[in-house]
Amino acid sequence: LDTLEKWVTEIFSEIPNNGLPKPSFGHLIQPFDTPEFHKLYRVVPIRKVHSLSITWALPPQEQYYRVKPLHYISWLVGHEGKGSVLSFLRKKFWALALYGGNGETGFEQNSTYSIFSISVTLTDEGYKHFYEVAHVVFQYLKMLQKRGPDKRIWEEIQKIEANEFHYQEQTDPVDYVESLCENMQLFQKEDFLTGDQLLFEYKPEV
Repeated sequence: LDTLEKWVTEIFSEIPNNGLPKPSFGHLIQPFDTPEFHKLYRVVPIRKVHSLSITWALPPQEQYYRVKPLHYISWLVGHEGKGSVLSFLRKKFWALALYGGNGETGFEQNSTYSIFSISVTLTDEGYKHFYEVAHVVFQYLKMLQKRGPDKRIWEEIQKIEANEFHYQEQTDPVDYVESLCENMQLFQKEDFLTGDQLLFEYKPEV
């Protein structure tokens, strides 16, 4: 560590600090407010697969990393048990898999917008009924909206993520340092190690 610290000091200490704040593009919060965005596009894939992807452009959620509202929603959308969207679609023989969420990468989440996507892998029969599949997804989201947030579910997610954090396998040091450097651009100092994984605050209004 002493050697590494010496190298880092030698290599990076000459880089001038211009004292400027990190650039923000928060004033551009309607990047997808175009006629092209509210449409259905059919794309013919190279391999034989049927997939329905629904994408929403939301206001920036990066600031709510201690609450992780998109993680909460994707947890419910991606649930596979009784009463879930996927369970219903499988009973209809319309879908094989479903994934929903936000990758929290620079493209999907930044100071301009946050993207939330739901992707459904359809069967041949499901492809014939993709309008109904989309309708079921929107119905489920409407139900969540009417019911509102559930603290019990949020705390359950919080505990599971905490367990995964505490018992995670050791990662490659180079990847770990790279991840921490990215976190330093996004989170408060006390959350550099945990901000991308743990849930800290329950705020139903968020």
